[in-house]
Amino acid sequence: MTIRLSLICAAPPDGTAFPADQPASRPALDKLTPLAGADLCLISPLRRARDTAQALGCQGVLVPALAETDFGAWAGRAPADLLAEAPADFAAWLGDPTAAPHGGESFAQMAARVTGWLDALTPESGELIAITHPGPIQALVLSVLDAPLSAAARVSVKPLSRTRLSHDGRRWSLHPGAALFD
Repeated sequence: MTIRLSLICAAPPDGTAFPADQPASRPALDKLTPLAGADLCLISPLRRARDTAQALGCQGVLVPALAETDFGAWAGRAPADLLAEAPADFAAWLGDPTAAPHGGESFAQMAARVTGWLDALTPESGELIAITHPGPIQALVLSVLDAPLSAAARVSVKPLSRTRLSHDGRRWSLHPGAALFD
C-alpha cells in the first residue's frame, strides 16, 4: 500500500519573533475550512499547530516529533534583535546546521528527529495529514531529495501551505504543490 502524506504548515503566530509555543494568528485561522479524506491526522504539540488542526476539523494524534525546532533562549525574540546582540552566534546558526548557540536544538538535531519519525511510518499508514512547521517540512523535503541540510534556506515553506510526499514501498517522493488556501 502507498503512503500518502500531506504536510500542512501550521498557521503563523502573531509577530515576527522566533516562534515560541504561541497561539496561531486568528485572521489566518479564520480563512480555513474543514479538510476531509485522511485516514489519520498527526499534529505537532505546539499551540499554533493544534489551533490549525482544530480550524481544519482535524482530530488526531499529537506527535512530538513534528514540533518545530526548539529555539532555546531565542524563542519569542526578534531575529533583528538577535543579529544586533550576537552577530557571530546568529551567523553560526545560519551557516551551520549543527550549530545551536541559543541552547536549544540545532537544525540537524530537529532533522534527525523528524526524519526518524518519517522512517517509522508503515505502508499500512495510508492517507495521512501532518500539521507541523516550516523547519520539519524543510528537513523532510531535504531528506526525500537526499539534499544536504545546508540547503535548508533554499526550501521556502509558507504558513498554511501543503507539501505532499508519498512512499511506494521503495522510496519517498516529493509532489510539490501550491498554497493550501488562497
